[in-house]
Amino acid sequence: MLSDVVGRYLDSLEEREFDAPFIALLRALGYWDIHFLHGSFEFGKDFIAKAEVEGVATQFAFQTKAGDINVAAWRNECRGQIDMLRTDDLAHPSFDVTLPRKAVFVTTGRLVGAAVPAAQQYRKYLATRGELDFTSWEKQDLIALITTDPHVLLASDSQGAFLALIGQIDQGKTVESDIERYSRRWLSSPKTLLQLTIEAAVIAQRLRRAGRLDLSCVAVLALLRATWMRSHSKDPVDSSALFTADDAAEMFRYYAWQIFDRCGDDMIDPVKLLRSHGSLASHVTYPVFCLRVIEILGLLYLREESENCSRKEELGKFIVAFIGSNPGAAHPISDRWAVSLIPSVLTAAQRGELQTIRDLLLKTTKWVADRYESNGLGLAGTDSSPEEEVNRLLGDPFEHIQINRRAESYIATVVLDLAAIVGLGDVFEIAINEFLAVELCPTIIESPDTTAQYMYEGGELSFTPNVEYAESWQPQDQWKVASHHKRARSDYYLQRLGRYWDHLALSFVLRDRHYLVTCRHFLTV
Repeated sequence: MLSDVVGRYLDSLEEREFDAPFIALLRALGYWDIHFLHGSFEFGKDFIAKAEVEGVATQFAFQTKAGDINVAAWRNECRGQIDMLRTDDLAHPSFDVTLPRKAVFVTTGRLVGAAVPAAQQYRKYLATRGELDFTSWEKQDLIALITTDPHVLLASDSQGAFLALIGQIDQGKTVESDIERYSRRWLSSPKTLLQLTIEAAVIAQRLRRAGRLDLSCVAVLALLRATWMRSHSKDPVDSSALFTADDAAEMFRYYAWQIFDRCGDDMIDPVKLLRSHGSLASHVTYPVFCLRVIEILGLLYLREESENCSRKEELGKFIVAFIGSNPGAAHPISDRWAVSLIPSVLTAAQRGELQTIRDLLLKTTKWVADRYESNGLGLAGTDSSPEEEVNRLLGDPFEHIQINRRAESYIATVVLDLAAIVGLGDVFEIAINEFLAVELCPTIIESPDTTAQYMYEGGELSFTPNVEYAESWQPQDQWKVASHHKRARSDYYLQRLGRYWDHLALSFVLRDRHYLVTCRHFLTV
């Protein structure tokens, strides 16, 4: 059954979707000095790597393809690329032409039809000329490597839980909390980080197939969380952790860009977007959709390097236009969605769009205060289920739903903290006055620089049920207007490593905390 799951994974892969998992597979198999070259200057090589062959260091060159290869594809594309794999010395500076060379043609499908004898004939031709041969890794070879090789072994523990999750995804019954709960296994799994990368890649791809690209992003960020918890405080930093964290970030980029590619001008029109969510459920689905979009695309913007400036500029303009036109972006339906505001605010701040930030935070302030005013029930907590979110948001008109008022609000904390770190004193004063008027209690979770920062529970976590803020804008160090601002840490492990984006991403797996100095880092990038 596991082989069937991996087979279906390979069958439905998009070509570039396999890049990060393939790198992890090579590392798990003992290859080193691995480089991804796909692009204008790959010279027929998607990847290069080194490995020992019978005790001799050998230079490998790989070309990867998705799906079955027919004879037309073989003749028109693949054979020429294999020739370049075998003979061309142009590649990456790490490509060592003095070493013995191995050329590997990789396809997630198989050679079909006349492509099979064509490949056989080509090998015979090379043999008669005494030229370098090539090796093929086809679907069945990859299945065997992923499921039976002891260095990879996709489901070497908890195979039943893995297959159960795959079945749940295929039935369309998976929610974000299911992915997070499953990923807790990775925190103490006997698998290596490279093995976990393959597992996370299969889960993320299955979610994409089920139409849940947003959960694909969640799955790979959960891998990032597991990577740094398992490697926390190691000095020097574990090289496998760096490789895995980079692979997770690349998979996130892949799926997040796919989400952006599905965003059109219609999404800037709130009426059209609202109608697309249906009249009955739109009170819940529309704001959730808006917040998920700005969360993922904001994280993507903050991750993207400046050399991809044209695409990044297009992305940034869309985010600002989206939060400016869609009221749902300012309507988090529970504290679980408070952290969704952070990437969009940091994105707008980097772009100098202070009025956009001001409008978003003030609209969110009004939304939250209205939920707590008078007989308002408040909003559900960060650990709430979708049912709890809906019941608290919509339940008070229904007599059969008995819900007591909840005074705590993590959203209020995020709004006040964002106003403070961006330096919007007028917004801070309006928000604190509004929140005091409706008697809500801003809450916060703080963590020491231990593995507690990656987990939901632990005695080291500190929970403040009613954060005290100054009632007027008189900041210390230009932004500090609360006690937790003054004790905000700048020496977390990931901060010391310069992995600020990874540290920021933790908030979007855990949903109940944020790191102020890490957030402020992105104001000046």
